[in-house]
Amino acid sequence: MNAVWLVLVGLGCAVALLTGNVDEMMASVLEGADSAIELVIGLAGLFCLWVGIEKLAEESGLIKAMARATRPVLGVLFPELRGKSKPLGTISATIVSNLLGLSSATPLGTKAMREIKDALKDEDDRMNAMIRLVVLSAAGLCFFPSSVVALRAATGSAAPAIVAGPTVLAGLAATCGGLSVHWLFSRRRRSK
Repeated sequence: MNAVWLVLVGLGCAVALLTGNVDEMMASVLEGADSAIELVIGLAGLFCLWVGIEKLAEESGLIKAMARATRPVLGVLFPELRGKSKPLGTISATIVSNLLGLSSATPLGTKAMREIKDALKDEDDRMNAMIRLVVLSAAGLCFFPSSVVALRAATGSAAPAIVAGPTVLAGLAATCGGLSVHWLFSRRRRSK
């Protein structure tokens, strides 16, 4: 990828030299750098706000309470983990973090993968549970896409949270689609 960027920058400089637009190119480069610094500073403030909210939710027990509430549903989604409260609890916390748009979802997901590996001895059961967790984590189902809203707010959007509804619908469709495809492929593999 670095080679691609190097070629693009080199071609841009060559075209600017050949067309006599070096001054415009340099002005554009400096303006872009200035805009990038403004964006980073704006996003840093919003990121700190969301990390603070995440910490409050974690310390108040909100995430644990929501994780407990989702365990019955997860027993249906992860039948091979029924009765194994440790991995189900971590999976639940991962999904709740994803639904709330919190940054803790990735380390929780990694921890859940390790717990699935330790809890299940059958290779097929382990693989199916891990695939389902990846689908649930990667499909993007999020009730409040805080990073997208923060990015839109930092770039001056008049209504930065307007994307929340379509994001939920897209994430729900992706989640349902991913779980359906996994279900079809896993049934097909078992029938062979």
